[in-house]
Formats: sequence, structure tokens, C-alpha cells
Amino acid sequence: MEIQKTMKLSKNLSNQTYEDIHLWNLHDSIKSHSVHTYQGTAFKSLSPSEWNSDSIFFAQENLLILSGLYGVLKPYDVINKYRLEMGLKFQIGSATSLTNFWNDKVSNFLNKTKENETIINLASKEYFDVINISEIRSQIINCTFYERSNDKLKIIGNYAKTARGKMAKFIIENQLDDIEDLKNFNEINYKFSNDMSNQTNFVFINNN
Repeated sequence: MEIQKTMKLSKNLSNQTYEDIHLWNLHDSIKSHSVHTYQGTAFKSLSPSEWNSDSIFFAQENLLILSGLYGVLKPYDVINKYRLEMGLKFQIGSATSLTNFWNDKVSNFLNKTKENETIINLASKEYFDVINISEIRSQIINCTFYERSNDKLKIIGNYAKTARGKMAKFIIENQLDDIEDLKNFNEINYKFSNDMSNQTNFVFINNN
């Protein structure tokens, strides 16, 4: 099956993906808000089911979700169930990958909607690579989450994903509008590191 080969999926996952695609235009297709559709580690720690009405409104106005299928989504956009990782490489017209396909589209969207604003990057590298940083007319703040182990700092994938989701939740539930307030983030034992941070990269360390 072409889906299995292109997306490097198991047979069961490729069959499920094929079924999902063929349901898209049918009455019984599975549709839901994007923030509830994604079930990865970061989205689980975002905990949108816990948001009150003020948080929902703030999230819809401020949170953007990068998608291999849709490009950019707001949390309460209604979408079909799908599986399509941004890092996949295959020909789409003249584009050789999804990242290449979405690059100008997403970057132009951000310049039109977020020009001169501050963008807090809580996406994985795979997804944030879709943005042409040199073309963006906004300040971008990256957040990096380290674990200290045996006096060494390292980024551990699942922990970093959880921390990114918790940070997004922290911003939403506190309706932050000052980047300095990001430094107060202390969920799951992370603390802001003034020594390792700079104007464009905020570093948080879990010393436990």
C-alpha cells in the first residue's frame, strides 16, 4: 500500500489512515476541534478540557497549531481525523516535502496576521522548520527545556513535549501578554535559567 510506504506506517496504522481518508466526505466522518483531535504528549499536557470560557477565547485568539495537512489551525477549527507528519518527504507539485510545500504559505500567513507581534515557539523542530525565519516580521521567542542529570543538561524528548504543552497552558490560563511573565513558569519543577537564556531563547531547567 502506497500510504504504508510513504508514511512508514505499520499495516494496521496504514489501514486505519486509509479508512479515515475515505470517510472525509461522508456524513459519518470523524470531525472535531483541532485541539481535541491531536493526542500527542504536548496536546495532552495542554489539557484543553480543563479550560474555562476565558481561556477558550484567549486560546482561539492567540494559539496557532501547525499541521501537515491544514498548514495553520486555530484550536477550535473543526477538522477531519488524519495522520500526516510534517517531516514527510514526497513530491507535491514542485515541492519535495511537506515542509517545502507549506514554507511560503505559513510564513506569509504569519506576516499577515502576526506582524510586529511576539511569537512564542512551542513547536517541535520538525514543525517549526516550516517557517522561514528570515522572512518573519515578528519577534520569535524559543523555549528550551532541559533536564539535569549527573550534573549534565540534556533535552529528553517526551519531557520536553510535556513541558511545551504545560507552557502553552500556562500562557493561556494566565492570559499572558508580557514575555517577561514567561519567566515565572515553574510547572513540573522547571525553573527559568537567566544564565543560559538570551533575548530570543528562554531556557528552563528541571533540576530534580
